[in-house]
Order: sequence, then structure tokens, then C-alpha cells
Amino acid sequence: MKPVHILLALCVVAIWGTNFVALRYAVADFPPWLLLTLRHGCAALAMAGFARWLPGQMRQVFLISLSLGIVHFGFMTVALQHLEAGTGAILIQTAVPFAALLAWLVFRDAFGWRRTAGMAAAFVGVGLIAGAPSVAGRIDMVAVMLVSAAAFALANVQIKRLGGLNILALNAWIAIFSAPQAALLSLAFEHGQAAALASARWTGFAAIVYMALAVSFLSHSLWYRVVERYDTNQVMPFTLLVPVVAVAVGIAVLGETMTSAITAGGVLTIAGVAVIVTRRPDTAAVQPALRARR
Repeated sequence: MKPVHILLALCVVAIWGTNFVALRYAVADFPPWLLLTLRHGCAALAMAGFARWLPGQMRQVFLISLSLGIVHFGFMTVALQHLEAGTGAILIQTAVPFAALLAWLVFRDAFGWRRTAGMAAAFVGVGLIAGAPSVAGRIDMVAVMLVSAAAFALANVQIKRLGGLNILALNAWIAIFSAPQAALLSLAFEHGQAAALASARWTGFAAIVYMALAVSFLSHSLWYRVVERYDTNQVMPFTLLVPVVAVAVGIAVLGETMTSAITAGGVLTIAGVAVIVTRRPDTAAVQPALRARR
């Protein structure tokens, strides 16, 4: 890879990693579904110019907005009310083994012993994290984060089944479709939205703008400048640095801690994911389509 493209990939990794910290700032000020409404609403405004009609694919795009825009982002937002940024970033990596499992079920991809070992290692790592004293009291939120990861994997499979898409148009429509859905969920299950908006700090609003512009738009554009030039197996290993960035920034900015159990579980989870994404190009091919929307 050329140095400039390595630098672009590292910039994207930095944006994705700090996204978890931005989410932690935002959930301190806003209820999760209101936060998701604001995030998707800002992204929809920023990307409206790319929302070209996709003939014959709009129904599928709407279904992707459910799995990605609502279940993935929504459940991740709910979980990060209670989990640290670094822990959440590690747990969301289980989207890779979930995607490998779905690719085996849907596309009949080969499922050899190496991928099986990688999946086993990843989920044993999750078990270690769940047993850590700082996490053990919120096993329910670990489960919510795993649902979010599984929904992300499902969205990748949905996109792969659609075939070639204009990714900017897809992301624009996901934001457009997801914003009103999130708003309805907020109205149905939350209260005090007006008070939250009135009392929110500037950091909460800044976090929403960061997630809408830097994560949903900028990182996406940079990522595909790299993806379109190189094999998936050359690019995907960069994503393994996302939880490393999230942990480091969480410690530096939020004062989060990493216990030995979370560290061991994180290393095992990332190692298992590494086995899956570096084993074969077609194994990783399911993954990159929506990484930038994290």
C-alpha cells in the first residue's frame, strides 16, 4: 500500500475509534433514541445531495435501515449508556464472526477449522469481558451490544445480496429512513426530550455533529478511496485497530480503566477476529461495506 493510503486508513480508524467516546459524551445528555434521531437527522441533512433514487432497491434499502440504522446503532447507543467506550468497541468486533456465520448460512461460504477457531476465540474473549467485575453487573448491556453486532453483520449480508450499490446514496437513504423511525421510538419509549435538549451541554451537541459528519460522511469517503484500490485482505486488518484507539482515547479523555480480565478478553476477541478477517479475501469481503457508518 502507498503511504498516503495507509495514512488515510489510519485516519479512518482514528475516527471510528473516537466515535465510541463521542457516543459516551452524547448519551450523558440525551436519551438513546432521541440521540439516534438527532444523529440520523444531521447525517440526512449532510448527505441529502447524495440520495439518488435506487430503482428496484428502495424496499431492500429500507430493510437495511432497520437492521443497521435502528437495531445496530440504536442498541449500541443503549448499551453505551452503561458500558465504557473501550469495552463497547471490543464487543462490537463480534460483528466479524457473526458475519462469517451468516455468510456460511446464506452464501454457503467454506467454514474451515481456522475460522471456527477464530470464532471460538472471539466469543471466549467476550465471556472473559462479561465476567470482569466492572461489567458483570451489566450482562444485559453486553447482550444488547452483541445484538447490535449481529445486526451489523446482517446489514452487511443484506448489502452483499443487493450487489453493486452507490454507497454514498445508500448511506444517505439509511439516514433519511432511520431518522423518523428513531423519532417514533423516542416518542413511544422515552420522556423528557425537550428538557434534555434544553439542558444538554455543548459537548453532547458536538458529539452528535461529529458522529453525523466525521463518522457517517467523512470517514466513509476516505475509507472507500482505500477500499477501491486494494484487496480486502490488505485493508480489513486496519479495522482491528479501532478498539485499540477506543480504549486509548477512553482512558485519556474519559478516565476509563482496563482491568486484567477486560484486557485478556479484548486481546482474545481481537485475535479471533484477526484470524477470520485475514484468512481469506472472500471471508472479509462481507465486512467493509458499512464500517464507516460506525
